[in-house]
Amino acid sequence: MSYPLRYPFSWFLARIGVTITININFIYDDDEKVFVATSRDIQGLVLEAENFNTLIKEIEEAIPNLLILGYKKSLPKVSTDVIFKDHIAIA
Repeated sequence: MSYPLRYPFSWFLARIGVTITININFIYDDDEKVFVATSRDIQGLVLEAENFNTLIKEIEEAIPNLLILGYKKSLPKVSTDVIFKDHIAIA
């Protein structure tokens, strides 16, 4: 069972062990030659890296810190597992 961070009561559910999901958008910037990650779920999450694997490592390090800073709550146990689900939109 998982529950989106942006929904009500997500912090309560996280404290009792429910997995919280965070949507992260990835793009490749051709002009700058970098991968970029952003999220509406976590304020301040805007990261870029020259390759995708480095970007994933940066995301795994940034999410716990941004959650603590953004929500001003101490979190006894925060871990980050990045799981990919492909959703491709062509406009």
